[in-house]
Amino acid sequence: MAIKQRGNSWQVSITLDKRYRKSFKTRVDAERWELEAKLKYASGGKILTKSEEKIAKSKLFITWKQLADAVYDERWQHQKSSHTHRTNSLYVAEILGLDTHVSELTQADIDRVGKVIKEGKGGGKGNSLSTVNRKYSALSVMIKFAQKRGYIDRVFEITKYKEPEHRIRWVSDQEEKQILDYFDKVKPVVSDIVKVLIDTGLRCGELWRLTVNDVSDTHLTVWVSKGGKPRTIPLTKRARSVLKKYTEGRDSTEKVFNQWNNWKLTHYWGRVRAHLSLTQDAQFVPHILRHSFCTRLVQKGVPLSHVQRLAGHSDISTTLRYAHLSQSDLDEAILVLEQ
Repeated sequence: MAIKQRGNSWQVSITLDKRYRKSFKTRVDAERWELEAKLKYASGGKILTKSEEKIAKSKLFITWKQLADAVYDERWQHQKSSHTHRTNSLYVAEILGLDTHVSELTQADIDRVGKVIKEGKGGGKGNSLSTVNRKYSALSVMIKFAQKRGYIDRVFEITKYKEPEHRIRWVSDQEEKQILDYFDKVKPVVSDIVKVLIDTGLRCGELWRLTVNDVSDTHLTVWVSKGGKPRTIPLTKRARSVLKKYTEGRDSTEKVFNQWNNWKLTHYWGRVRAHLSLTQDAQFVPHILRHSFCTRLVQKGVPLSHVQRLAGHSDISTTLRYAHLSQSDLDEAILVLEQ
C-alpha cells in the first residue's frame, strides 16, 4: 500500500520516475498529495523531493533589497528612467527594511510607507504628492513582481494621492523675443537650440540624441522617445534654417548638437531666467518650450489627436491638459444652440 501509518503520521511512498516519500499529519492530506503528485507527473510537471522543496521554500524568503535588485535587473535596467526607478525602489525598501522578508508585508506597512514618503524620512523635508505617487508606483511594481513569483500570497490596496492640476506655463511671444535677444548676444548656439525646441516640441533629451541622419530638408525623426514610439515632425522654416547650419557637410552619425546636455542648457537657462527677473517662477524651465509648442498648436485650432502625434504623447490624457486653451472651439460649440 502506498500510504502507511507510522506513529502519529501518515507516510506516502510512490514510484514514478523515481521513488518519492513524504509524511503528513492526517491520512486525508497524504491521499491528497498522492493524487496531486500522480496528476502532476502525468501532465509533465516536476515533483519536488524533500530537499528540493526546502530549497524552493527558502527562495520565497527574499528581502526587500533583493526584490528591488531583481525588479531592476528584469524590468527597469534598460529603461530610460532606470536610475529614477532604482532610486525610488530602494527608497521604499529602506522604509520597509532592506533585510526584512518580503513575505512579512502587511497593509499597515504599505500605509506607513505612504506616510513616511509624504512627511520625509527621519523628519526631513516632505515630498510633493507627485513624488509620493512615483515612489508608491515603484512599490506597486515590486509587489506585483513578488506576487507573480509566489513571494507574496496576499492582495494589498495601494491608493495613489490625487495630484492638483497646475496651470500650464508657456512662453509668450514677448518672452520668446527677450530670450532669443539675450542668447543672440551671450551664446548664439543656445538661441538656436531654443528655436528648434519651441518649433518642434522635442524633449531636451530627444534633441541631444538627434543625429545628422535624423534630419531631412523638411522633417526630423525621433527614434527613441519617452512614449516608446518613433515619430516624424515637419519642420518650420525657422527650424529648417537652424538645423541646416548644424547638419550641412557633417557626418551622418554625428549628433546635431554635439556636447550639449541638460546640465549645460540648465546653466545658461538660469542666466536668462535671472536676466528676465523670473527666478521665482518655478515653472520657467527649459521644458516650458515644449509646453509652448503644444499650446500654440492648440490655440491655433490644431486637433488634439494631431498635437498628440506631434508631441509624442503615449496617452491622449496628457494632451488633454491643453484642451482648455482652445476656447474658440467651445465658443463655436455653444453657437449651435443659437441656431
